[in-house]
Amino acid sequence: MSDKPSGHARRYWKLIPGLLISAFFLWKTLHGFHLNELREMHFGHPVWMLWLLVFISCDYGVRGFRSWLMLRRYSPRYSACFRVLLTSLSANNILPFRIGDFMRIFAYATDVNAPSSGVLGTVLLERLLDVVMLLGFLVAAVSGAGNGLAALSFHGYGILSTAKIALLASGICLALLLFGTRLLHLLVQKIVARFGSHPRTRKLGEWAELLFEAVLHLSFPLRIFLLLLTTVVWLFEVLVFYAAARTLGLQSFHGAWLAGSLSNLSFLLPSAPGGIGPFEAASKLAMESQGVATSYAILYALFVHFVIFMIVNMVGGIGFLMRRKESGKSIGEELESLPTKMDVPETHTNS
Repeated sequence: MSDKPSGHARRYWKLIPGLLISAFFLWKTLHGFHLNELREMHFGHPVWMLWLLVFISCDYGVRGFRSWLMLRRYSPRYSACFRVLLTSLSANNILPFRIGDFMRIFAYATDVNAPSSGVLGTVLLERLLDVVMLLGFLVAAVSGAGNGLAALSFHGYGILSTAKIALLASGICLALLLFGTRLLHLLVQKIVARFGSHPRTRKLGEWAELLFEAVLHLSFPLRIFLLLLTTVVWLFEVLVFYAAARTLGLQSFHGAWLAGSLSNLSFLLPSAPGGIGPFEAASKLAMESQGVATSYAILYALFVHFVIFMIVNMVGGIGFLMRRKESGKSIGEELESLPTKMDVPETHTNS
């Protein structure tokens, strides 16, 4: 009998760092919570809970429309794009290794009448749009939020300086991708040709080809419209965070704006499924920076994540059950059909 751990065992060992990171940030989040400080808390008008539901519906409705727009050359239905998006997000929330992205690219590609390569290209473009826009929102939020976050620094750079540098670098990349696609494509091809013998360089080149393919199918006006749509997505996301704050009787708009930006960027950190830990710590930090009492900030961080988590998972779960009724496949059968790693699928034309 072999003493070597199985592939599945090795894979699950990789969960440990993320779980430890989540545990650390949860500890940081809950540190300083005192229940007695909430006795004088006055909740906002119940209508804010309704507004929260309206804003989150608009938020994910626009995300679904953006997904449909990027896949439009394959003639998918909007309802299918929305269902696949929410189902993959809910899977990411409850399953490790961002399995929801695997499901969206490999298992659900046929639902949107597209090849896996086409879906992967649009997912890469979607992620890049979101990160650049979030950095822009963070820079704007920190610039108008006073000195609450001024003391927070990374290697000598304040959070505003760090965000500006990251925004400049990623913004240039996005601008070149959207409006200098062919020039950037040629540059990447030359780099891959020069250093393509290295497996990682070759893999990055393959991913870049899919990203370029996703962009080249978009007209110039459509590329600008995608930027506007992404702005609308994150405006609604900020309003979700603000409505959650008002529901709890907190009126810090800048705190909610900062929380929406920081907590979503925290998903870039490895952690437990759903971003548990970093999300709450970022939301708490944002509200505290705007003068919200620690216990209130902790309650807000837990509340806003719980609401988003539950709504996305409920809608995504309904989407999964609808698909299961059509396909007859259980979640276990769908997971078994997925690749063990994010290999670049072969590019082929959609018939």
